[in-house]
Amino acid sequence: MSFHCITDKHWQARASGQRVWARRLGAAVAASLFSLAAQAAPKQVEAFRAEEWQQLQAQLKQPAIVVFSSTDCVHCPGVLQDLAANRQRQRLKVPVIAVVIDQEPGTDDAALLSNPHYRKADRLMAFEGQSAALRYAVNPQWRGMTPYIALLKPGSAARFVVGPPDATELRAWLDSKPR
Repeated sequence: MSFHCITDKHWQARASGQRVWARRLGAAVAASLFSLAAQAAPKQVEAFRAEEWQQLQAQLKQPAIVVFSSTDCVHCPGVLQDLAANRQRQRLKVPVIAVVIDQEPGTDDAALLSNPHYRKADRLMAFEGQSAALRYAVNPQWRGMTPYIALLKPGSAARFVVGPPDATELRAWLDSKPR
């Protein structure tokens, strides 16, 4: 039977490597916490009326993505997840706004705010008023299908997409010049 003796020099080298690993781990944890803080989950459900849509577009200072969703939409959670992942992967500073079209604010805000896929958004809004009129105010051609995505950019008309835009489409939208 043979034993390997680890000298003090080996222990010091090993401990030094562990300290480097611990510093890297600490930096990774800090970066993760910073990114979570930078993209905090919504704290309230805001009312979405025709005026809010007009104000949102008029006051836009940077590009934004609006995801119109419904509480029974099976594809909406995946779209919000994909947009959040694309935003993080491409390091985009683009807010994501989720708008629930089938539940008014104050109906069950706690359920909306605790829903994991709405927590991926920077803001959470809900239709307040007649749904058909609000859809028409957003886009007269929209018939209520969800997920319905509005890509907003200052100085440009809204670009609408049914379903998830892929990373290439998002990049092309961001790189496009205002009309």
